Amino acid sequence: MLQNELLFSIIVPIYGVEYYLPKCVDSLLCQSYTNIEIILVDDGSEDKCAEMCDQYANIDKRIIVVHKSNGGLVSARQAGVAVSKGEFVVCVDGDDWVDNDYIETFAAAAKTYNPDVIVCGSKYSWDEEEIIKPCNLSAGYYNRTMMETEIFPALIHTRNGKNRFQGQLWAKAFRREIYQKQQLVDVVVNMGEDRACTIPTVFNSQSMYVCESNGYHYRQIGTSMTKTKKPLRKDGPEIIHRHLCNALDMNQYGLMEQMYRATCHSLFNVCKTQF
Repeated sequence: MLQNELLFSIIVPIYGVEYYLPKCVDSLLCQSYTNIEIILVDDGSEDKCAEMCDQYANIDKRIIVVHKSNGGLVSARQAGVAVSKGEFVVCVDGDDWVDNDYIETFAAAAKTYNPDVIVCGSKYSWDEEEIIKPCNLSAGYYNRTMMETEIFPALIHTRNGKNRFQGQLWAKAFRREIYQKQQLVDVVVNMGEDRACTIPTVFNSQSMYVCESNGYHYRQIGTSMTKTKKPLRKDGPEIIHRHLCNALDMNQYGLMEQMYRATCHSLFNVCKTQF
């Protein structure tokens, strides 16, 4: 790791979040760790987001703006990582925000342990309430052997559906060379798209560091592409199932049994959204 190389690329997919976007971007511009690039991906937003992104780019040279036609969350992240240059990729939703030392915490872990994946906890935020959601894993460094023993048996799903690895892309940093290969998820998917990328990235990593901090604020009320309630695709669970079966060695760590449980759970969620 070179002293002056760009360490973090922060990718922000943006659609329909003009009311929330300033808090998100301002929280990134105010990071105590400054060796970052911020990639704002305007996914064909029909509000003022495109204009706001360009205004931010004019005031801070660390901001890169990608304008594209609407293609959904997966395609926006793919467009973002395609232009990224950092050693690690960090994903932040356009209506969420982070603590001022969010990236500094990741940087400290990266420089001390040089892991492939860095994980932290989060806070689920409503208008007047915030609940801390710590990471399910004990804080500290995990080498590959420890990952196989302590993480992979709950990587996809657990018998009771609890204490599994948290598969959201946010509240994590991924080594870019590994993450980019796993972001090739079918762009039509609107359920499980985070886990379809996160799980193979973790599976193909050799090390992980879990931070004690809970520096990511996940907004529970919003109109963004990540939180709009709409019926889920009926073929979504099958697409994710086949994707993960192709991306992982299902003969290890009880992954196939985990996959069956996860797919049944996803099918139930699809049925629920149809009504």
